[in-house]
Amino acid sequence: MLRQHVQKEKFMDFSGYEKEIQDLSLLIEKQYTLFDEGIFHSLGYLLGMAEKLDDESLKGYVYYQLADAYYSFHFDVDQMQLYLSKAIKSQQEVQDFSLLTRSHNLLGITEFLRGNFALALDYYMTALKYYEQMEEADNSLSGIVKSNIARLYFSLNDYDHGRYYAEEALYDISGTTVDSAYVSNMMSIYIFLGNIYLSRSRDVQAARACLDSVLTLAKNSPYTGELLSGIDILSFSIRLAHYEDKISERDLLIRRFVDRAVMTALRTHMIEDVCDLADFFLEIDKLKECHKVLHLLEGKLLEINLPELQKRFLESKLRYFDKISDEKSRNESAYHYYEMVKQQEVEKVNAFLFALKIRKDLEDLKEQNAFMEEENVRLTQKADHDELTGLPNRYHLSTFADAAFERAYNSRTPVGFEMVDLDYFKQYNDRYGHQAGDECLRLVAGEIKKLCAKHPGIYAARYGGDEFVLIYENMQDEELLSYAKELGESVKALNLQHSEEVGGGVVTISQGIRNSVPLKKNRVWDYTFAADTALYNVKGKERGGILLIHKAKLSDEALYV
Repeated sequence: MLRQHVQKEKFMDFSGYEKEIQDLSLLIEKQYTLFDEGIFHSLGYLLGMAEKLDDESLKGYVYYQLADAYYSFHFDVDQMQLYLSKAIKSQQEVQDFSLLTRSHNLLGITEFLRGNFALALDYYMTALKYYEQMEEADNSLSGIVKSNIARLYFSLNDYDHGRYYAEEALYDISGTTVDSAYVSNMMSIYIFLGNIYLSRSRDVQAARACLDSVLTLAKNSPYTGELLSGIDILSFSIRLAHYEDKISERDLLIRRFVDRAVMTALRTHMIEDVCDLADFFLEIDKLKECHKVLHLLEGKLLEINLPELQKRFLESKLRYFDKISDEKSRNESAYHYYEMVKQQEVEKVNAFLFALKIRKDLEDLKEQNAFMEEENVRLTQKADHDELTGLPNRYHLSTFADAAFERAYNSRTPVGFEMVDLDYFKQYNDRYGHQAGDECLRLVAGEIKKLCAKHPGIYAARYGGDEFVLIYENMQDEELLSYAKELGESVKALNLQHSEEVGGGVVTISQGIRNSVPLKKNRVWDYTFAADTALYNVKGKERGGILLIHKAKLSDEALYV
């Protein structure tokens, strides 16, 4: 089970500051990457400059970095909370929604690791609330928060919501700049999805596809060796090899794991992964390896005062002592477990008191309770329609797409996935305003609804922003293309005026489609990715057009309309 919370990237523009501050920001970024304790001195110096300038933006940044450093380097919750409370005040004063998102995400991570799941979800949802208020959206940031929500649901064995938020995170991050943070984040989510497939249904093919994606990402990075040596990848690979019945490969990977000094690089968020792996060793009767991992973990946990992780470690020890019938050691561990439970209850009270303090200090954060209530109702009711357009939303799409794909595979009939994107919609919004943009989306959605009502076998949903997805069941290319062309013409016939310079006079749509009979190795993600690739090529060649393909990659069989 993956617990990695990747969240470090450059997120403040220092171009308007003097050179000394710019140099300090670069040094701090480097010190964080190298895990250099000198970061605390650098941040203290930068804080002094921020206070001298009375710059709330810079103070909000430094306070957040100090909180993050205390979390990442020492997991010092007291210091982290001290600086986060100061950070949030400064960030709120200057309306820095980017840093407010990051601060609440960090609070969510901390409470998740402490076992306070309700409070963690509260912080995560508040982070997304602030993210929605950012003027320039950073999809990698929303993807990171959603991936953390996915892991929370996964820890509660709610695999459906876990997968939903993980795929949302994958979609958000996949559209961002390809750099080291992108590679690390994408790998993290693919491994997490792979673990969902193994835990939920032992779907080794889907899990293997996730690992292949991880390997491809790593091989295209200049840091291939470092990326492929991570505990999360090795742990996932061991479990996958076992369920694929590749015992020799599994045992080789296990030897690599227990024979190397992996614990020297072990971070707090990895501990539960390693406990899960120790349990797995126990299940497959690798007692010696299980004992070695537990011994190494015990030394690491002496450095961390975190009852939730101590409890998780003790659970693994109890299973081990049960397995080897060591009653004395088992009883000792059971007593320590009881002590951790009592300590955790105290920490939970302190955590909630801290949360209340933040809300009391910041008047604008009083809306949190109402927001969480609305979100809880949405999750409970599993709302399945987009409020703006009235079309099914991505949650419903995920369920329908899986079922349609399964029907097509079982009946050996084609299934088509179409990605629809409004051309130059950002420019439309900028020129005519968001109200006009919303009305435009409603009208386009209306034409999509008419198409679905007129032709059975067509399903549509809003994918997000100005993107829609249509699914065509059991249709040959000619029939499907006729309907796709009908939709494009009906949108154009709306005669929604657009700038001649960028919009060609009226609003149009570009359409990318993949239509084929699913193979055993295919997944829904293959089709949506291929349709998106086709859409990208349409927009690059001639917006307002249609491209239909049959495979994941473009070929001579591609059909342009």
